[in-house]
Amino acid sequence: MPNTHIYVIVSLVDNVSQGIEPVPAKIGDGNNPSSNLYWGAAYGVKTFLSKANGWRKLGCEKDINDTILERCQFAWKDNLTVTADAYRGNRIDQAMLDFMQQAATPPNPAKREMVVFIGHDGLMDVQYQPIVERFPKHARHNKQAVALACMSEEFFSGHLLAAGSKPVVTTYSFMAPEAYVLEAVARGFANKASEAELRSSAGIAYAKYQRISAKAGKSVFGAKNSN
Repeated sequence: MPNTHIYVIVSLVDNVSQGIEPVPAKIGDGNNPSSNLYWGAAYGVKTFLSKANGWRKLGCEKDINDTILERCQFAWKDNLTVTADAYRGNRIDQAMLDFMQQAATPPNPAKREMVVFIGHDGLMDVQYQPIVERFPKHARHNKQAVALACMSEEFFSGHLLAAGSKPVVTTYSFMAPEAYVLEAVARGFANKASEAELRSSAGIAYAKYQRISAKAGKSVFGAKNSN
């Protein structure tokens, strides 16, 4: 098995409990991973990684507990494994807390590890802001962390640094946290890409699927438009 691993926390989008512009009901039910925008829809983590070139699904398990509704594992070639958990939409507070706890946990010296959050930026919602009082602190250890949520540079980066981790891909604007960005970042991480290269790869993937210019796509992730 490869010694490079990414743990992905996916907070299912939820029209009822999250401060979002509502999406169609079928993809906005935070209790139903199979059709959720961030999990079972075309660009959701489970669906996209199951079909992406070079990836294979190792297996999925439903109902891990009342909060984690499904867990799937994927492999990219022989270089990387990904474990992704689908969190019930109205437990976005727990998803954010678990993300921060993972970020504060020093990496295994025998592995290369990254932790990723995908979903709505719950720290933008007044009702979830008190969760920051529970975010852990840790001495610097530089586990790589990625926050694919709107404005995550502003809302997450400081907390990730305080947790000892290194926020390598964050966002500087509103965005759609869909799985093609995760896929690009994951491949880059497997290939030991630099932070600048990871941000650039995220922007290029975002531009492709959002049908915007490369410059606009890269700007979402604070990447320089040098290539």
